[in-house]
Amino acid sequence: MKDDELPPPSARHWRDIPQQVNTRAMSRVGRSRMNRRMIRNLAIVIGVLAIGAGAFEVWRTLHDTPERIASVAGSHPVRSIEVETDGVLDHAWVKATLDLRADVSLMELDLYSLRERLLATGQVGVAVLTREFPDTLRVVLKERSPVVRVRARLGSEAPRNFLVAQDGTVYSGHGYESDRLESLPWLAGVRMVRQKSGFAPLPFLEQVADLVATARHNVPRLFDSWRVVSLARMARDGEILVQASDIPEIIFGTEEDFYTQLARLDLIVEQARARSDLPLESINLAIGAMQVPVSFQVTEPLASHRHTLAVTPHKF
Repeated sequence: MKDDELPPPSARHWRDIPQQVNTRAMSRVGRSRMNRRMIRNLAIVIGVLAIGAGAFEVWRTLHDTPERIASVAGSHPVRSIEVETDGVLDHAWVKATLDLRADVSLMELDLYSLRERLLATGQVGVAVLTREFPDTLRVVLKERSPVVRVRARLGSEAPRNFLVAQDGTVYSGHGYESDRLESLPWLAGVRMVRQKSGFAPLPFLEQVADLVATARHNVPRLFDSWRVVSLARMARDGEILVQASDIPEIIFGTEEDFYTQLARLDLIVEQARARSDLPLESINLAIGAMQVPVSFQVTEPLASHRHTLAVTPHKF
């Protein structure tokens, strides 16, 4: 390359050109908007901190000196107990069972302990207690419904009547009309086991409740004559024995639905009485639908002689 030949100048970029640009001044409106945003954010932070401090103070008060909360929030004594139930228990029973002090306030109430008092009776299956300030205690109950009656002795007491619910709970019962109780059959063939101040729940009551409810609603004429329901053969054979006022023994099996067995029973009773004047003694529905053994009572001196008739009912 010759000395007088110089390399061509490199291309220049617009960024290489020095520029004199002044920072745009913020307008008054923009500055005001920014200030308001900062103030709003600061207020939110202060509010969150205040809520947290208040929550901590409430927790510390409840933990260290709960009587301060009780004295402020529940200073009014309980003046009203509102009761809602799906059964027969009334306001007087709830008030007597809770047995509150005359001057007790809402915040002083131990709702768990009061709930246990209601449940301990056995008649109450579910109890929900809530405070309604300033001076009302609300009680919502779901009651058990009796299926059968049982007579038992509790400790050294004289034998007395108890009710048994579908879940097997045994309880004394309060508020039921006498007609309703007298319509319940007695329960036999069970072993009563003591538990705390009462009895342990009885087994197989769901099946008994199903049989009783189905009979009551579908064959009330037959059900009205039922006196005793026995579970003596339930654990061994899966059979429920019913003693009626006009039929000493009716045997139901648990392998077939009770509706079908009760329909068959209704037909068998009608057919058997049409064929013989002798009173029925036993009907075994647990055998099946094809041949149902039916026994008649013999009125002759030798009562041990019985005539057994196999009745074949129609299929349902």
